[in-house]
Amino acid sequence: MCGIAGIYALDGAPIERADVEAQINTLIHRGPNQGAVYLSPQGDCGLGIRRLSIIDVAGGRQPLVNEDGRLHMVYNGETYNHVLLRTELERLGHRPTTHSDGEVILHGYEAWGPSGVLQRLRGMGAFALWDEHRQQLFIGRDRFGIKPLYYAEHNRRLIFASEIKAILAQPHFPRRVNLTALEAMLTLGFVPGPATMFEGIYKLPSAHYLIAHAGGYQLEPYWQLDYEPAPRLSEAEATEQFLALLQEAVQIRLMSEVPLGTLLSGGLDSGVLTALVQQRLSTVGSAVEHLLKTVSIGFEQPEYDESALAHDLARYLRTDHHDTTFSAYDFDDYPAVMRHLEEPQCSATAVPIYKLYRACREAGLTVVLTGEGSDELLGGYHWHRGDARVRSLLGLPAVVRRTLAAAPLPMSAAARRVLERGSGDIGRRYQDWLEVNGGEFRAGLLLKPTGLNGSNPLLRDWADKLVELKSTAPLHQTLWLESRTRMVDFINFEVDKMSMAHSIEARVPFLDHPLWEFCAALPPDYKLKGRVEKYLLRQAAQGILPEPTRTRRKKGLAAPYAHWLRAERLPDWAEEALAPQALKRVGLFEAATVNALRQAHQTGQPQLGALLMGVLSTQVWAEEFRI
Repeated sequence: MCGIAGIYALDGAPIERADVEAQINTLIHRGPNQGAVYLSPQGDCGLGIRRLSIIDVAGGRQPLVNEDGRLHMVYNGETYNHVLLRTELERLGHRPTTHSDGEVILHGYEAWGPSGVLQRLRGMGAFALWDEHRQQLFIGRDRFGIKPLYYAEHNRRLIFASEIKAILAQPHFPRRVNLTALEAMLTLGFVPGPATMFEGIYKLPSAHYLIAHAGGYQLEPYWQLDYEPAPRLSEAEATEQFLALLQEAVQIRLMSEVPLGTLLSGGLDSGVLTALVQQRLSTVGSAVEHLLKTVSIGFEQPEYDESALAHDLARYLRTDHHDTTFSAYDFDDYPAVMRHLEEPQCSATAVPIYKLYRACREAGLTVVLTGEGSDELLGGYHWHRGDARVRSLLGLPAVVRRTLAAAPLPMSAAARRVLERGSGDIGRRYQDWLEVNGGEFRAGLLLKPTGLNGSNPLLRDWADKLVELKSTAPLHQTLWLESRTRMVDFINFEVDKMSMAHSIEARVPFLDHPLWEFCAALPPDYKLKGRVEKYLLRQAAQGILPEPTRTRRKKGLAAPYAHWLRAERLPDWAEEALAPQALKRVGLFEAATVNALRQAHQTGQPQLGALLMGVLSTQVWAEEFRI
């Protein structure tokens, strides 16, 4: 992986090389192996790169350039089908000069245009390409937003980068809080795109590209998943084809000239991936001398810990297993974690993920395969099961629903909220499932309310994302929304930030787009069958994993931050962030409300940890980035 950055002068004013160098100097952790800058002949476009060498380590230096020197490109990603594309391009007369997987994008742009080349790519990535002949900048992001790309316009300059800090490196760039994003974060737990917590800085949406010319720019989509049903396959046929596609997705992600391993939690997703990697390596004879390295993280608190399961599965799969243990002291890494996250969240899962990828680096790995995306692909979260159960009750009179929601029944706080509100709109109901608890405190938390009165545009347009979706199945509509929102802006976001903090490239076979296109056309009950989530994957795992692993319900990685926040005194950095003088200095939260929230949480009132974590996270973010 790499870190990319650049500036395009919309008014044609020359760019200083030092401005681009300042950008890439903030991205060295993403690319410790090489740094370089390209300036266009007229000085109106500058591209910067920090490279982590994975493919064509010796010859794939960037920026990449085409034969006649009119195209220059910087690339952060992996194109897994680059060999096939290279062969096709050579038949068309192109002559790549390196073996880099990114160079096919450069020549593919010449051959097929912006949308055409993006639609042919199979992989993950973000890139910026300068076309000197057309005087045009072309930047793009992969289908699932696995790799980040931010942009902003300031003083008639279009500034872009893999991380926000590279945009903030520009002199006099304003650092202002996006209050709409803050309100949305305190509601959902993360900042939904295209916003960031910085006013005026945006995420390029997944499956989109941007074209900039003198005077302006426009965004265009290039891919959308279609859940239109295909002719029904039998379960056996679907399982066989699913497994074949997953095996291929794993196989093509094994290309590497540097050490490669997998994360292994002891659960279904990582277990299947590790088993398939082992099968492939043994087939080609690569695992005979050196065992596959696997890495996991355990927790001191038993209710969070699955380290014994990871060790058992590692023994079963015969891997060289490495692990690390998370303790309360590891929360002291939070300020460092925030410098990489660049935006607050109502959780602290990033902290154990940060430590997990540090353990990968200590184990000598550079490339790691991980299991994210399976739950969004096949309905693996508890709210998918919950929504299937609650839908039949949504038509009941409001008074009946409120009575059921208040009854002492085995039901999560989220399920009670969904039942009480009774929304028939999928977009609204999905937000109800995700909503951070503690609404009675959230209402008076902001010192300067946005005045949106519950009509936050970052949340309001979720239903619009369903307009062109052909499936009316509630599960499919939810999965589609997830793939455009939470998966991109929370799941993939954390994996990229925490892995690249340690110069680790994380690869996600479950986010292979042919696999998604296949699964999208299958019936909902092949994904969520009764109360069995990820049914198709469980069927495919027969004979691959031990039965207890194959049938065990998902637990998921969590961080014990709610317990940690109940301490009478937190570490100094956290106490200072929540102190009245710090709250006043940052100027976002009502100190009295924060104090009441903290006291309620400390005295045991349930379901308030996430909201309190959101406040602490925002305070740390504001201090770290000098807001």
